[in-house]
Amino acid sequence: MNTTPNTIDPNLCPICQQDNRCGNIASCGADESCWCSEITFPEGVLNQVPDEAKGMACICKSCASNPVHQKN
Repeated sequence: MNTTPNTIDPNLCPICQQDNRCGNIASCGADESCWCSEITFPEGVLNQVPDEAKGMACICKSCASNPVHQKN
């Protein structure tokens, strides 16, 4: 997939392009944190994120827990 910082939607998972349900975006600064703040992502999952999307959008819970994405 060819994405650029201008086309990356922070509401979509950079791996599967589905709604990432990011609690950090949804809370808009409230004292609530997202589920993703409480886990450690396997390296294999992080390696699936395109370089241009790193730090731009959260990985969804499905991709984070999918063994297929956890392989390096």
